[in-house]
Amino acid sequence: MTMKQTMKLKKKSRTKLSVVEGDLKIAKGATIIAEKDTIVVNGKIKNKGGFKCRGNLKVRDIQSEKGSVTIFGDLEVDRDIYVDKKLTVNGTLKADNVAVGMTIKVKGVVKADKIAAGMKIILNGRAEVDEMSAGMKAILNGKENQIGKISAGMSIIIKGSGKYEFISAGMSIKASQGDIGKASAGMSVILKGPVKLDDVSAGMSLKFKDTAVVGEASAGMSIKAFKDLTFEKVSAGMSVKIRGQAVGENISVGMSLYAQELTVQGKISVGMKVKAAKEITCDELSSGKKIIAKFVKARKITVAKRGRLLADVSADEVILKEYVRAKNIIALDLEMMENSRANNVYVERLIIEDGARITGILEYTDSIDVEAGAKIRREPKKVVKLPQHKI
Repeated sequence: MTMKQTMKLKKKSRTKLSVVEGDLKIAKGATIIAEKDTIVVNGKIKNKGGFKCRGNLKVRDIQSEKGSVTIFGDLEVDRDIYVDKKLTVNGTLKADNVAVGMTIKVKGVVKADKIAAGMKIILNGRAEVDEMSAGMKAILNGKENQIGKISAGMSIIIKGSGKYEFISAGMSIKASQGDIGKASAGMSVILKGPVKLDDVSAGMSLKFKDTAVVGEASAGMSIKAFKDLTFEKVSAGMSVKIRGQAVGENISVGMSLYAQELTVQGKISVGMKVKAAKEITCDELSSGKKIIAKFVKARKITVAKRGRLLADVSADEVILKEYVRAKNIIALDLEMMENSRANNVYVERLIIEDGARITGILEYTDSIDVEAGAKIRREPKKVVKLPQHKI
């Protein structure tokens, strides 16, 4: 049936259509059926109470009030879609702007400038969208997505691959794969697959369940990586735990840091304890209480008052503050403050204050400055060079 004027369809009617030259007004609960594969409406569709389309639909605009719209095929809209309640598309969707009061669900490919839903967005096919926002939840299952910005009041779930420039959720983000520019969540971010991120932050916790590459990662409380983690900067208010190898530039943690092995180009700063099952290599390392590892290599190491340096050390500069206990140290410069203690010491220059003690060997190449009251168990020995390898 070909119509050359505006057409009105009655409530709960079922009408076969091919081409509508003007606008199409659809009453509540009506169904339009494609005579062949596709219905073409050269004007706009106006509807109150919702409608259904069996077949593909091409139209200039859709405006549906007080109801839901279901398309059993592809939907192509030249300009805008507005649906008061729910929009379901079983095929592909193409439009400039899509606004839905409650939920939008699309099975096939989606191409749009902007999508907004008051409650949920569920996209099961590949999505090419500049901006997407959901009042509660956004779920993306398609592969090779190309998305600019995604925001959701509660949660975002990404199961599909692709590129995502910016992701923001009021509560949580879960991603299985993808290349993400920036991700931010009010509570938690969980990355289940081999995800790559430029910048990720969470108000409470951040979890990497697979090998991950990240620029900056920050969490208000904790960060956990279940495999290897490569990063530029990591910071957490309480703890960072990396079960694999950690390779990056800087780490800052309020309380404790653990990794199988730590290789950091810049600084590691921990309020309480840093521990590595194997080795720690960095430029600068500071800890409030304990440093535990098989071996530590750094330019500078500082251990706070009453701390413990439970690792053999090779460094340019080591500072043991009051009452620190240390093992074996190779250093260019070593400063042992009052009542600190070390076992074997190999240095170019040494300053050892009152009450500090060296219980093992002391070998030096340049000078030692020993205050009255400092104790060196064995006679200091001046040597030509320091050990070049691990103690």
